[in-house]
Amino acid sequence: MKPDESCAAVVATAWRQGLDPRRAVLLQGGPHHTWRLPESGAIAKVWRPGTEAETALRETRIARWLLRNGIQAPRPAGTSAYPLVHSGRYHLQVTFVEDLGDRAPHPADLADVLQRLHRLAIPAGLGLPKLNPFSALSQRIRDLPPGTLSSDQEQHLRALLAAARATWRATPPGPMCVIHGDATPTNCIITTRGPALIDFERTAIGPGAWDQAAAGWRRDIFATPGKEFDEFIAAYGHDVTTVDDGRTYRAMTPVFALSAWLFLAEYTRIDPELQDEADRRLATILNSPLPPFPWRWRPASRAKAEAAMAT
Repeated sequence: MKPDESCAAVVATAWRQGLDPRRAVLLQGGPHHTWRLPESGAIAKVWRPGTEAETALRETRIARWLLRNGIQAPRPAGTSAYPLVHSGRYHLQVTFVEDLGDRAPHPADLADVLQRLHRLAIPAGLGLPKLNPFSALSQRIRDLPPGTLSSDQEQHLRALLAAARATWRATPPGPMCVIHGDATPTNCIITTRGPALIDFERTAIGPGAWDQAAAGWRRDIFATPGKEFDEFIAAYGHDVTTVDDGRTYRAMTPVFALSAWLFLAEYTRIDPELQDEADRRLATILNSPLPPFPWRWRPASRAKAEAAMAT
């Protein structure tokens, strides 16, 4: 799916929803495309080709469940909360939600909203899957364009994934709860009603340690200031990176690393400026064993800015 194809889907379905899609801006590419509709105060998400309507609708159900439980989330926008179908070259599902802005949270804000999420009782009726990052990563590797990986590189990555799966199964996961699944600062927005969570495609039932580890991972992989992680754990009240001498945390690291590399490998299809950083991440992962922290990867926004300055 290319940006012009997802934009066509947004334009066609937005008018049907009573939304104005003019001046739509692509916010994120990758498997799914996210567009901002400034004339309507809405965000459109075009789900990857082949996504079922039930999968797209689950995100709306999760947002409504969070709102009922006092956690801010984007409300559906337009005349219907259900995904709209656009059949061009691809059979695409498109959903629309209110635009909550882009005010970034402090680490304590993210910790607070995650802690409240993890304390909620696991609901019935939302169709939440059990956390299983390994099958999704395996599928994403298969879906990469031909030539992205050599046969030796793919074999190495699959061996790393298999070893991570075995370690994960041998590591006590901790208490189960509803987890966000992709608990990064970009998926938390500060609103007038408090911190809000967005983007629930990876929301699942799993150990709260999964969401907590993301903060430590940003410190260790991106070399973000340690004080940011200290603020996070002070607000959350628990440091997953030290539990069981760090075994739980280390069991999750290869999964986070593969996911972060795949995000850029997928994104470079529409933004070639990120290729150098994608290659940098792949080179790190292909080390055996994984190198010690910090890895000093560059976030996508910084990598893109530096590539633009170089040209």
